[in-house]
Amino acid sequence: MNRRKLNRAWETLRSLPMPAIATDRLVDLHNDLTHYDMTIAEEMREYLRGHPVNPYKLQIDWEIEETLRSFKPEGPSEVECRRELLRYKRRIDDVVRELTRVSQREATR
Repeated sequence: MNRRKLNRAWETLRSLPMPAIATDRLVDLHNDLTHYDMTIAEEMREYLRGHPVNPYKLQIDWEIEETLRSFKPEGPSEVECRRELLRYKRRIDDVVRELTRVSQREATR
């Protein structure tokens, strides 16, 4: 059952487009989120190949969340972009949670 949740979380994330950058002020946040996404995607690929995941890489990045929350938008486009970045980050976090659960369960067998 957990594997089904992992597949659903992964498919949901992969179906979302990476949010576009609204202004230059959001470039660093976008780059951080892209790096986080790529790191988790790499861990997911390793898991699907049958390799163990790296627990040090497979962690929710709370710093990105805090930075996104503390970002003070200056216009409606920045508000919307920040909202989309947070939504995308939460989908990555869903994959991290499910992959962590599945890999821990398999490790205890």
